[in-house]
Amino acid sequence: MTDSSAQQQASEQEFRALVEHNIDGLVIVTHDGTIRYINTAACRLFQRPAEALIGTPITFPIVAGHTTEIDLISPQGSRTPVEVRIVSVNWEGHTSYLACLRDLTEHRKTEEERERLSIQMQYAQKLESLGVLAGGIAHEFNNLLMAIVARTGLALRIVGPDSPASTHLEHIKTSGLRGGELANQMLTYAGKGKPVIQRINVTHLIQDMTQLLRLSVSKQATLEYNLLADIPLIEADPSQLRQLIISVLTNASEALGDHNGVITISTGTADTKTSQSKGWYVTGALPASQGIYIDVRDTGSGMDSETIPKIFDPFFSTKFTGRGLGLAALLGIVRALNGAVAVTSRTGEGTHFRLLFPSIDSTQSSQTKGNTPDLCWKGKGTALVVDDEEDVRIASQLILEEMGVTVLTAGDGEAGLEVYSRYRHEITLVLLDLTMPRMNGAQLFKEIRALSHDVPCILSSGYNEEEAAQRFQGTGRYDFLQKPYQIDDLIAKVRKIIETDS
Repeated sequence: MTDSSAQQQASEQEFRALVEHNIDGLVIVTHDGTIRYINTAACRLFQRPAEALIGTPITFPIVAGHTTEIDLISPQGSRTPVEVRIVSVNWEGHTSYLACLRDLTEHRKTEEERERLSIQMQYAQKLESLGVLAGGIAHEFNNLLMAIVARTGLALRIVGPDSPASTHLEHIKTSGLRGGELANQMLTYAGKGKPVIQRINVTHLIQDMTQLLRLSVSKQATLEYNLLADIPLIEADPSQLRQLIISVLTNASEALGDHNGVITISTGTADTKTSQSKGWYVTGALPASQGIYIDVRDTGSGMDSETIPKIFDPFFSTKFTGRGLGLAALLGIVRALNGAVAVTSRTGEGTHFRLLFPSIDSTQSSQTKGNTPDLCWKGKGTALVVDDEEDVRIASQLILEEMGVTVLTAGDGEAGLEVYSRYRHEITLVLLDLTMPRMNGAQLFKEIRALSHDVPCILSSGYNEEEAAQRFQGTGRYDFLQKPYQIDDLIAKVRKIIETDS
């Protein structure tokens, strides 16, 4: 063998070694589309050995100078995304084509992850924007309701309980307070408030909701009630409890479809230890022994046993797109209240939902009855009312003046500080809104504390007391009123402060 032949053979071996060890797949294809050579990397992409591929037609179009993305399909049917680049070459004296195949699997995964994170970021930004919007609306809504509740309370004190107008005024006041619960629920959604736990008689709650429940179901549904009158109390947020009931009721109504049917709402007590024996699917924390239940039973289409565990999964839905989070959110609220959800159903025979909650001892529930305020009680001293909403400011002023208290007012934090600085030796009480322009309530409270560390302050806000406690921890003495508050609530706070300081 001559030196030139040896060198040529060595060069060919080096070339083949480079080609074989190339991380990209390389395929030589003749002008008629037949595979003449294929390297190891390309065999991996096709998921077939070289001897099975050489001599067979190529499975994608061959166009010189062309770059595209395709999916290679394996004999088992799996797909591998590749980028294909094709150039003309001379192979064994004939014009042929070299196809370079680059595996795009990891690239696609990276792109999909980037897309997923982008969508997640957009979703988070939307939620944040909705939260800001909900918080702003709830704050303004609370101020409007505060004026309605306070003015209605004043009117009730003027007309007296025997007036024909008193019943209508009571309804207005009750509606205003329920609107306040809705606003506080919006604040909770916005992340600026927390559930307000109260002791609740679920039978009374449902009785008060009958008109709303009727509007929540289709006209084909007949609502029937089987409510236990003397039922133990539970501890829950009333707004959340209403949300739970409406959510289950809406689900029952949709199960009826376009057919006539009956939805039965029941309340009662249950020995939770026997719940499992009735064929229920139970999720959440069952009360230790005796608990109370809210049942919603429908005569709709029902579900099979395999579907029931899936209904609480996020985004699972047997309905149209966009309705899948309802029962998942319901389960989250029930668990937060240390309760459980039990479901039993059969296809074509309807569904039975049971919400189970631990009850409170009846001796404890008797402590929830408030004392009726003395309507003839009169106060003394001078109060400073600082609130940027004129209706709220005037309503609070009228209530305090009716109590015999002299009132000074200011429409924002800076004006409030100016008034307090001028009259601080006369002012014996400050009623302060937390959300105001120019200087907010928190800043004004600190300024007042710097001038007078012991003047009683009542902080007022649509946010709840726990939120205020976190913001004002260690800043000195204060009381709290959550908007919209009733006249009696303000009277009780002011009387407590005046009598304590006397």
